[in-house]
Amino acid sequence: MADTTDTIPTGRPVVRQAPPEHSLIAHQVHGWCSKCPGVELWEELHAWRQRERGLLKDQPATDQAPHPSREVERHG
Repeated sequence: MADTTDTIPTGRPVVRQAPPEHSLIAHQVHGWCSKCPGVELWEELHAWRQRERGLLKDQPATDQAPHPSREVERHG
């Protein structure tokens, strides 16, 4: 499921081929990455998270872990 927008968060056009030292997979999927001028790391992380949520439509959108950690199970 690729991002279909025509611009990156800064308004520049998407670039599917990553320039040197940029994230190849982010450019292939989103058309931009956090190394692009004017784009911050949180914007790329947010894009990945939104993509993941789109792929997991049958699961609720939550920031909580799907199940408790081993430590919680052991001490809870």
